[in-house]
Amino acid sequence: MSITNRVLTAVFTVTAGATALAPASASANNPCQSEWVKFKNFFDQNGAKIGRGVCQLVNKSDTTAAKKCVDDFEAVKQKIDAKLAEYNTKADDSQWKIGPRGLGEATWATGTLLAERTFAGAPVLSDSYRLELQRTGGKATKPMRGTVCFLDSDGNMALPAATFTIDAGRPTYDNTFTGIAGLSPVILLEKPIGLNGHQYQIRGTRGIEPSVVHEARQVAAGAKAAKMRGGQ
Repeated sequence: MSITNRVLTAVFTVTAGATALAPASASANNPCQSEWVKFKNFFDQNGAKIGRGVCQLVNKSDTTAAKKCVDDFEAVKQKIDAKLAEYNTKADDSQWKIGPRGLGEATWATGTLLAERTFAGAPVLSDSYRLELQRTGGKATKPMRGTVCFLDSDGNMALPAATFTIDAGRPTYDNTFTGIAGLSPVILLEKPIGLNGHQYQIRGTRGIEPSVVHEARQVAAGAKAAKMRGGQ
């Protein structure tokens, strides 16, 4: 599809890829939104507001907008990559920590779930995001329930939530979500409170850069090449 006259509401458009998510209520009582309100300061610092406002408009005749899209994306990516690197250094979890954990990039975070745990990632600078969770042990007999949400810069659910269940008989969850560029993943894990827990590892991995940025690079590169030829 040509990028001529395509209006982009941020890098960062929610697309039909949302069908990869299981239907669920998007009401104000959704647990992901409740977590966002509870830990608002965390999301203000690390959430999707970092990625807001990139690539508002790109078309083949507007090389200035295309270059700004690429430059803005690179600036945002630098900040988000720094945050992900910080998350990756703290991949080992503790059942005694309070508040959401930062979910790093392509790095396993480990822990033991005794009641509830929240993971929050930086805005996804890609059109796709793969989430993996593996139960690695533990004595818990009641299943672990997971809820996956993608929130916009105001903490609202941009897509329906996806849910899954993990136990000794179903120890693995692996799903790739699409159409989520610019959104922040929030993963809630919970089980009935008890001394016996589920040991687990979890990681999120983004795909390649959004297609809109790739197209903007082509527009900007074409304009630069034309300018160089004209100067010869």
